[in-house]
Amino acid sequence: MYADANEPLLKDEEDKEMSDFDLELSIKGKIREGFISKVYGIIAYQLVITSIVICFSLESPWFKNLLLKSFGLFITNVFLTFFLVLLPLCCPQAYSIVPLNYIILTVFTLSYSCLIAMEVCMYSVSSIMVALFLTFVTVISLTIYAWKSEKDFTICGGTLFVSLILLIFSSLILIFIRIPLLYIIYTYISLIIFCIYLIYDTQLLIGSGRFKFNEDDYILAAINIYLDIIIIFLKILAIFGKKE
Repeated sequence: MYADANEPLLKDEEDKEMSDFDLELSIKGKIREGFISKVYGIIAYQLVITSIVICFSLESPWFKNLLLKSFGLFITNVFLTFFLVLLPLCCPQAYSIVPLNYIILTVFTLSYSCLIAMEVCMYSVSSIMVALFLTFVTVISLTIYAWKSEKDFTICGGTLFVSLILLIFSSLILIFIRIPLLYIIYTYISLIIFCIYLIYDTQLLIGSGRFKFNEDDYILAAINIYLDIIIIFLKILAIFGKKE
């Protein structure tokens, strides 16, 4: 038996291909890590803005009065919030152009924060603090689960979207049918759905499932997770909070 003279060459080529593949994976991993850090940084920025607006509404009687009694301000904030959330559907490039995307993000966050403050300022400070603590524990636990779980929640997008549509229609019905028990059931179901949404969006962010956010979608990813966190907080506040 004679050794094949081409065998060392073939081995070198295979080693080179493996090395190039590992390098490509390493580069992609670092890009994803940078993307994740950027998204969480943006979410932190949004949460700081929301916290400032809520604190101001609790400390300033004038601002609280303005939020609760100005119908024009309420309509403006509702319009801005829905318009900016739906903007990517008609103009996908809007969230990719710097600094336009950051301006849109800031306007959206300020507008939505005013709507949140309208709801939050009707509760006692102690209730708000309890809700904040429970939200913190819930969000951290669900985020860790999303990172560690082998179950792929990114394939549940269709089911979650249908659930969201049903929640929206249910909320409209509850405006006209004021039955406390139905409202409590609706609140608990909403909390569960948005907890699943947080896992879903987190897995889209980290790219561990079949589907994932593109690295250019950092604003959209941040808004999605920010909304999950805020809605979880509002639902917990509605369940455990005491109105003044």
